[in-house]
This record gives sequence, C-alpha cells and structure tokens, in this order.
Amino acid sequence: MRVNKTAGILLGIFAFSLSVSAQTPVTLSQVLQQVRTNSPALRVERLNIPIAQADQTTANLRPNPILNNQTLFQLNRNSGLPIDQSAGLLGRQRRQFWLQATKEFDIYHKRQYRNQFAEASTKLAVSSVSETERGVLFDAANRFLDAWYARIQLALLERAKANVDTLVQLNKVRLKDLVISSTDLTRTQLLSDQFELQTRTAQQDLRNRLADLRLVLGTTDSITVAMNDSVVHPGFGNALSLYPTVQASPDSLLRLASTTRSDVQAAAANLETARRNVDLQQVLAKPRNEAGLIWNPQNSVPYAGVFLTLELPFYARNQGEIQKSRVLQDQAIQAASLVQARVRSEVETAYQTFSTSRQIISRYTAIRRDADRVLASVRYAYLRGATTLIDLLEAQRSWFDTQTAYYQALYTYRQNYVRLLYVTGQINQY
Repeated sequence: MRVNKTAGILLGIFAFSLSVSAQTPVTLSQVLQQVRTNSPALRVERLNIPIAQADQTTANLRPNPILNNQTLFQLNRNSGLPIDQSAGLLGRQRRQFWLQATKEFDIYHKRQYRNQFAEASTKLAVSSVSETERGVLFDAANRFLDAWYARIQLALLERAKANVDTLVQLNKVRLKDLVISSTDLTRTQLLSDQFELQTRTAQQDLRNRLADLRLVLGTTDSITVAMNDSVVHPGFGNALSLYPTVQASPDSLLRLASTTRSDVQAAAANLETARRNVDLQQVLAKPRNEAGLIWNPQNSVPYAGVFLTLELPFYARNQGEIQKSRVLQDQAIQAASLVQARVRSEVETAYQTFSTSRQIISRYTAIRRDADRVLASVRYAYLRGATTLIDLLEAQRSWFDTQTAYYQALYTYRQNYVRLLYVTGQINQY
C-alpha cells in the first residue's frame, strides 16, 4: 500500500512537471503572428476578398447572344393563296418560319465601367480586411500585456512572500532564544499570510488572463508569456532596450499614419469606389441597343433581314441610382476627411501620452534602486539588533509598494507604446 501511495505521489509530481514544461513562453511578436493565422474574425473577414473578386469576374462578362424562333402553320386551305392542295399541315407551303439571332452591343462601354467599379470594390475589401486586422491585433496585444502584467504581479508577490517567510523562520529561532517577543513573530506571520492570500488571487488572475489570450490565439495548448520580452518592434524603436523607445518625431509619425494606416487606405478606397459607382450609374442611364439577323421563310418563299432594338429613354433614365451614387460619393468624401482628422488627433494624443509615461518610468528606475537599498539596509540593521521589527516590516511594505507602482507604470508605458503602434498603423507590420 505504501509503495502504491509513493508511486502515486511521484506520478503526480511527474505530471505536474510535464504541465509546467509544456507551457511555452510566447512573445508579443509570436502572439500577433499566430493571431494573423488563426483568428476566426480575420478568417471571416478575408472571405470578403474572394466575394469581391467573384463580382469582378461577373462584371467582366459579355452579354450572351439571343436566339429566337417562331413557327406558324396555315390551318385554312381556302385562304386564297396559291397553295398546293395536297400539301400537309407541316408542309413548306403551309408554314412560316422565323429564326432571329441578336446580341446587345455595348457602344457606351458599360462593361468597362462595371469592371472599374468591381476593381475598386475589390481594393476596398482588401483595405477593410487590413483595418479589421489592425483592430484584432491591437486587442491581442493588449491581452498579451494583461497576461504579462499578471505574471509580473505574481512573481513580485512570490518574491515578497519568500522574503517574509525567511524572516518568519528567523524569528521563530530568535523567539526560542528569547531575542524577540511572540508579538513580533505574530506580526511577521500576519504579513506572510497576507502575501499568501494575495498570491492565490494573483495566480487565479494569471490563469484568467492566459485563458483570454488562448481564446484570441485560437489554441487550447497551455501557454505562458515571456517576462523578458521587450515588446519593441525592431523597425520602430530600440530593440536592445527593455523599455520601448520611439526614434521618431510627432510630425514624422503623423505622416506615416496618414499614408500607411489601414483605415486611411480604406477611406481612400471607399471614395474611389463611390466615384466609380457614379460613372457606372451615369453610363447605365444610356439606352440599351440590340441588333441581329433574321431568316424568315414564308410559305416556301425565303426572306432575310436585319433586327434592331433601341430603348427610348422617356421615363426610366436610372435617375434614382444616379442620385444615390452622388450622395454616397459626398458621404465618402466626408468620411475620408473625418478619418484624417481622427488620425491627427489620435497620433498627437498617443505620442504625448507615451512621452509622459516614458518620463515617469525613467523616474521610477531611480526610485526602485533606492527602495532596494533601503530594504537591504534596514534588514541588515534588524539582524544586528539596531532597529525594530516595525521598521523592517515598514521597509518591506514600502519596497513592495514601490515595486508594484514601478511595474504598473511599466505596464501603462507598454500599453501606450502598443497604442502608438496602433494609431500609426505599424501594428500590422509588427
């Protein structure tokens, strides 16, 4: 029985080690690359491109020729016509045959305008997919940062708890030696218990964040985030720094966003589609024409001729569609202007926010060093009996608060960097 129990414990430890080792740390770049491949929202949106391409194929088709036949039989023999009385009902002398082959001729280049409109619609579909991808990647990047911050918080709590637990074990020995009172040990134990509860909460929060990240990635595998990921795109900042930096001015970022952002390209494609639609609707107002040949044997007498149809545009001249296309064009112009204004506002706000957070994180770098130095000094003094436990616990809390505030600032800093990538359109190339 004892052997089976020991084997069960070892098996459980082995399974746990396998589950931990199965967690592959992923970077932001890997997350975004996997989202591009596996995102259900992007897969659905990308289907609009072949749909638009199919419409383009339809627009490029030519109209089919039309073949028309009419056959008449003379029922009355006594019609006064010179007909052989012996001819049957289906005979040539008692039959009139009409064979007509016609085709619509595109003299106004309607097919060309339809094809141009379909091409513009395809470009609009491609731009719309890029804009959807920009939003999906931005959401995935924020979920990655949420999971990264949750893991940082958990690691910080575990480090703080390990420090306090060491102090608890030390105080138990010192209590036996009557160096401290039981109250000092209780205070230390209370702080350890607080860190224990906070650690459990942080563990659950990390599991929740990783579950959200797995949902975005479209995977069920166990994953974790890389804690040392700089989050910096090599082509956009300094990839050697742990903290993102932007080697660009606000004006250059604005010019970059105004030309490469997917919503700007989508607005331009929408305006071009609206213009092509106006041209198409105007040419569709032109009358249709149809011409062809006729073969018409009547009572064994052959006839041949030509056929011509010309629509008379007295009532319907496509007035409604022309009016609607012009309204859609005005709407597209205003939408493009709105997008440009939004780009300017978003880039300026994102850059200023990022610059402010960069200054804050620079200040925290020095504050962290001071907090580490103070905690080490107070701990050394406590172990030598030069200060009280209250001073040590206060230094421990101050150190923990400083570390928490620093990583909160770093989390906000990276969020602002990702948002700067988003508003400049560079997240699509990350």
